[in-house]
Amino acid sequence: MKRQRVSLLSCVLLVMILVLTNVSPVFANGSDNYTIDMKQVQEDWEEAAKVPLVQDKISENSKGIELSAYGTYPTRKGVILVTPDKFKGIIPTGHAAIIYTSTTVVESLSGGVTTGPNDWNKTRSKCYGVTVSGTTTTQDSNAADWCYRQRGKSYNWNYLNVSTRSSFYCSQLVWAAFLDLYGIDLDTGSYGVAVHPMELVNTSRTSKIYEN
Repeated sequence: MKRQRVSLLSCVLLVMILVLTNVSPVFANGSDNYTIDMKQVQEDWEEAAKVPLVQDKISENSKGIELSAYGTYPTRKGVILVTPDKFKGIIPTGHAAIIYTSTTVVESLSGGVTTGPNDWNKTRSKCYGVTVSGTTTTQDSNAADWCYRQRGKSYNWNYLNVSTRSSFYCSQLVWAAFLDLYGIDLDTGSYGVAVHPMELVNTSRTSKIYEN
């Protein structure tokens, strides 16, 4: 148990050092190492900013068909939020979550999968809202429920191990929900098998409905 605590502390300290020194993080994958190209990340975020803004999909509920407002901050369950902001030293090149309620998101932080406030338009210097193409609002809602059921699972420090469902990093959690439920792969392949938050914006399988 003591050895596990020391190992976890070492991982946290390493990530903090990488963030503070602006060094490209290297993630272990067995005997292999994987380095994020920070220049590529910057270029990809610039591409994400160029993705055209579209209207959100039509919602169907007990009140009938509801048209979405154009370009407003999303509160609909199942919309994906992405920010390039460095978030608490986890992935030092972005963060992702999925909306669970109008005031709550599901996300994976250093302590594992949890819920947080849906206030990214106020607390992030840059924020994108995207919706998966080809799904209904009900399916998006089911994806958010899937993520919510993963609460309590640990953070996945091995960014290349996307097949595990016992732990998750932020973008892996969102990616896994749509892959497992509907066979929709939001990974662009830009970072190998790792799923970077930016890919959730740049993939052709999502549409950008909000940016600040």
